[in-house]
Amino acid sequence: MPADHVWTGWSATGDEPEEITLYRTRAHWRRFPLRKSNAEFVLYDDKGTEVARSTSPLNLLEQVEAIPGLAA
Repeated sequence: MPADHVWTGWSATGDEPEEITLYRTRAHWRRFPLRKSNAEFVLYDDKGTEVARSTSPLNLLEQVEAIPGLAA
């Protein structure tokens, strides 16, 4: 993603992590856990609420980018 994209970074622990954390600067460095469940990718907010679910990472990104006000 370009440097000015809403997602600014990620982190994970281990060789095959079960969870990756995505970060946003525009929301004061909020953390968004991303987990793979069976054949789906599920993104949660920092309170544990499901934000988006998809079978492909690209579709998941499209769903997240379509959330109103995300880029504000």
